[in-house]
Amino acid sequence: MASSEQGAPAGAPLDLAPAEAALTRLSNRASPVEYLPRDAYGNLLVVTVDGPKRVEEAVRAGGGDPENVGVVPVSASPLRYDGPCWTAERVSPSDLTGISIQYARGERYLREGSGWVVADGLGTLLMYNEEERLYRLFSHLISRARERRLRHVTGVVPDVLASETLARFRELHDRSVGFE
Repeated sequence: MASSEQGAPAGAPLDLAPAEAALTRLSNRASPVEYLPRDAYGNLLVVTVDGPKRVEEAVRAGGGDPENVGVVPVSASPLRYDGPCWTAERVSPSDLTGISIQYARGERYLREGSGWVVADGLGTLLMYNEEERLYRLFSHLISRARERRLRHVTGVVPDVLASETLARFRELHDRSVGFE
């Protein structure tokens, strides 16, 4: 899938059509959740290397209700979270099968045609996995989102990836948007 490059106007939320996938280029420590339109927070699944608390804070800051948000935490360390977001079992960043299983579990709760999926931490995941295996996982997640007409956002910090790797993952998406 060929993707187009664009920069986002300052403060503008990411606007996607159902079944569209966007690669969001972020500055260090930014989360793609921060750039979603407010209505995305009504039916959202986030696969993240950040903790669920950070997702909750971004949703609240955007005016959303975190009770409508599911989080698949991807971490090498145990996590504790006792907040309003639905949270899957923690998955190790090296366990791509586990990530896929927890994604499928959370995806069931997304409404076809109006749900959103966010996956971040591509650079972190590449530290634990071969690029080819991670590429296949993201290809699968994006295909599943398209099948159900869900909007898919992949967050990446471009500075932590080789340009060839960034270009390869960009091709999985309809477009690439910069929030750097």
